[in-house]
Amino acid sequence: MLTSLIFCVTPPVLGEEIVNDPELVMDLKWEIGSWTDIWRIEQFKSAEIDAEVSFYIYLPPGYESGNKRYPVVYWLHGAYGRPYSATPIVQRLDAAIRAGKAPEMIVVSCLDPTGLSMWTNSKDGRLPMETLIIEELIPHVDANYRTIPDRRRRAIEGFSMGGYGSAYLGIKYRHLFSSVSVLAGALHTPDTFRERRRAIFDNVFAGDTEYAAERSPWKIIERDANEVRGKIKIRIFVGADDGLLEWNRNYHTLLDKLGIEHEWGVVPNSPHDLEILMQNWEGDFFQFYQSVFASGMSGDAGAE
Repeated sequence: MLTSLIFCVTPPVLGEEIVNDPELVMDLKWEIGSWTDIWRIEQFKSAEIDAEVSFYIYLPPGYESGNKRYPVVYWLHGAYGRPYSATPIVQRLDAAIRAGKAPEMIVVSCLDPTGLSMWTNSKDGRLPMETLIIEELIPHVDANYRTIPDRRRRAIEGFSMGGYGSAYLGIKYRHLFSSVSVLAGALHTPDTFRERRRAIFDNVFAGDTEYAAERSPWKIIERDANEVRGKIKIRIFVGADDGLLEWNRNYHTLLDKLGIEHEWGVVPNSPHDLEILMQNWEGDFFQFYQSVFASGMSGDAGAE
């Protein structure tokens, strides 16, 4: 079984427009330094924003010399993060694949240029992150790389804000994804956005509680519990010293209440830091994907 990893870069927001920044890709190449040996940088033309969208892709060993097809994991970074925020995972993945201890895969991670999109479409339409990923990036990747274009071989994972995005997008578009991995998810509710994360509440949700609720992992999982139960493999892990522990535990409790099977874990001695979380991870991080891609879950999980 084979898998790959892709990182996409959308143009930054300037004023009221989304404009392409041709320097952005070069800036990212410079910032990641020696990591460029792992990444390939590609682009596609977005019809949604009428601009070039770059993405980073990790291809597993042997991809260039064979004709095998691979599962894909789409990876979402946290607030103000960058595509290479997933490097602590990707470096371990590459080593594990070479050692025969992890499934070969493609993983895709997008850059949110605002750093605060929550991986949904802003109400004012300035940054359609959700649309770019679901309607453009995934079809582009399936058309241009040797993926297995089937929900049973497609997963989504994220850290912090990316954990919110993976829970939201993975459940909402369950016809596209067979698994959701939430790492220290910033699993805020519409109320906590309004009360504690005002910049996000105003800029992403335009101060609209109903709009925020429609894009909430909490509302979606409650609304669609019957369609999710037994159809999607879910894991939620968070550090014992992470300020987001409460929100992750509460989401875990909700899934228990709804009868939705999932993996739950608290990683000892770990604050809100992906590298430390990975260092202190107990067990095999990639076993989750071994089981996801081996079982494939159900082929029919409904559609958005």
